[in-house]
Amino acid sequence: MLRAALTRALARRDGVLVLGPLGFENAYALAMRRSRAEALGVRTLDDLGRAAPALRLGSDIEFLSRPEWRSVAAAYGLRFAATRSFSPTFMYRAVADGSVDVISAFSSDGRIAALDLVTLADPRRALPSYEALLLVSPRRVHDPRFLAALRPLVGKIPIDRMRQANLMVDRDAEKKSPAEAARWLLPAGR
Repeated sequence: MLRAALTRALARRDGVLVLGPLGFENAYALAMRRSRAEALGVRTLDDLGRAAPALRLGSDIEFLSRPEWRSVAAAYGLRFAATRSFSPTFMYRAVADGSVDVISAFSSDGRIAALDLVTLADPRRALPSYEALLLVSPRRVHDPRFLAALRPLVGKIPIDRMRQANLMVDRDAEKKSPAEAARWLLPAGR
């Protein structure tokens, strides 16, 4: 519903074509180390709401002041024993070393897979979706060859694959360039 309204607004206001979603989103998600989540029986944000009073939350620097936090905290009654803000790199390190129990992760971040984190299900849909969309500028809207080259990407990049591509460029060893990761993502490159 939101995507349809956005599609109409961008076309009318800017002449931009929303070609379609790529198949993943880059939204806020609350994440935990898999071993910790399993030990506590936490799979959803409802479960987290019950466990939160004994847990420590680490967030990126702005999350706790954003409407996403207010929405999810209200929907699930999230009240943590402690909260602490970090730069994203240190936030992921803090959850990995157990300094915090839960973090405000970015859903397509490669460190989720690399650190064996689990993102907690949001059954009440308190966190908004930030779907990755292919947008085409007005200069290319009527270019059939250009559109044909992009159409195979619509709906073809699942979140786990995007996390892997992000990890390829965001690590110290065997680092790939963004162009190499993009080629790896191409459906024909599978």
